Parts: sequence; C-alpha cells; structure tokens
Amino acid sequence: MEIINLFSMKIIKSLQNPHFKRLKKLSNNKFNKKESEFIIEGVKEIALAVSSDIKIKKIYFRKEIPIEFDIFLSKEIEIFYLNKKLFDLLTYRNISSKVIAVADKKSYSLGDIFLKKKTIVLIVENIEKPGNLGAIMRTADGMAVSGIIIVDSKINIYNSNVIRSSVGSVFNLPIIKTNKKEAIEFLNKKKFNLYNTIVSKNSENYLDINYSGNIAIAFGSENQGLSDKWRSYDAKEICIKMNGKNDSFNLSVSVGIILSEVVRQTK
Repeated sequence: MEIINLFSMKIIKSLQNPHFKRLKKLSNNKFNKKESEFIIEGVKEIALAVSSDIKIKKIYFRKEIPIEFDIFLSKEIEIFYLNKKLFDLLTYRNISSKVIAVADKKSYSLGDIFLKKKTIVLIVENIEKPGNLGAIMRTADGMAVSGIIIVDSKINIYNSNVIRSSVGSVFNLPIIKTNKKEAIEFLNKKKFNLYNTIVSKNSENYLDINYSGNIAIAFGSENQGLSDKWRSYDAKEICIKMNGKNDSFNLSVSVGIILSEVVRQTK
C-alpha cells in the first residue's frame, strides 16, 4: 500500500463546505438508515473496521494524525483536516476523538452465518435501544457467537450509538436483519435447537438446561419481551430466576448471563 503525503491534506473550515454538509447528514441517525455509507468515530473503532474488511472511503482528522493510522493511509482513501469547531459538531466524544471516517455499509444474509460443530446464534426481536444492541454485539463478539439475527426491528445497526457501545464489535460478526418467518425457516433448515427467553409457568431455569447441537437463543424487546408467535414453534422456554426485589435485568445483561452458561457448556 502506497503511503500518501500527509502534508497534502485538504483543510475544511466552513459550515458550507460540501464535505461537512455530507458528514452532518450521515451523523443524523434517521437520515443514515437510507444511505449506503456511515460514519465511524474513534481510532480503535476505525482500526477494527479496517481489520474486518470494511471499506474506508474518507478520513477526517481533528488534530495530528495518530501514529496508529500510518498503515491505513493510502492513495485510495481521501484524507481531510477539520478544524476543532466543525469536528466537535459531528462527534459525540469530542473530548477524546481525533478522527472520524466515512465507510461503506456491509450487508449480510442468513447464509453468511458460519456453521461449526456447535454453532451459537442470538436472535433479538423488536429491539429498540441502540445502546442495548451495541452492548449485546460486544458480548456476542467476546464469546465467539456466529451471528446475531435481528427480527422485526427498525433499528439501524450502523447507528452511531450502536457502533460506540459495541466498541467496534458490530464489524466483527454477521448481523442480519430479517423477519420472524425467514428466521424460523433458517433455524429449522439448519436444525438449530431454539431456546426462547420467556417468563412463564413452563419456563425452566437456564442453568438446568443441557445445551447441545446448533443453538439459537431468542430474546424479546426491552419492554414487551418475546412476542406470543414464538411460542408456536418447537422451542424450550428458559428464564433467569430472580432472587432479589427487582424482577428483571437489562436486556444486554440477560444476554450475557445466559450466553456465558451456553458457552461454558459448549467448550
């Protein structure tokens, strides 16, 4: 890769600059849903995106170029300098961030989930909070889950809050958005054992389950839980037994608790 001349960077100072206007639109999470590009903020997150074959198209620096970026800067990537005022208008972490990038979104299908001897996938239905989704991605990535299937949700997986709370894990594993029907057809075809996280009279303590074969664990939304339609499929119902006064955990915490036991058994 041929390194560019860092002193040839273009300096952007005006609110009316076309690059700044484009960045401002991409930083709007509602607008970003319809776009093929998205913004990545932070040295670590951009480095993870590069290592996961996310195509970086433009990089915008606030101050000096971090040493860590030397290996990523080529003539294939446009490099710009934003003054501090403009940079801070675009970022959430304006105290610590030095760099933002514009990259192409990467889309996955259910067929991109790599099936191993024991494959674990997470299913999340109707999730609403970007921070929760990012935290779930981070946990799933850390525990080598093969993919996350997001069902019937309007959430934008390239939402800046998702990227930030996932600490770049959004780039490391297949994230598939689909509907309930297609998700179930895939699970049946690939012979997954489905476990629905539901609190009911039929629910078993997640610690009492022998997890085997290809495993899919379904979680519902933060407020409503799994919809009733999931109960019509051949699945075991599992739950976390609560011992305190509070009757539930945060969704991302519940995912981590149950997933840790599944991974422990499948090692």
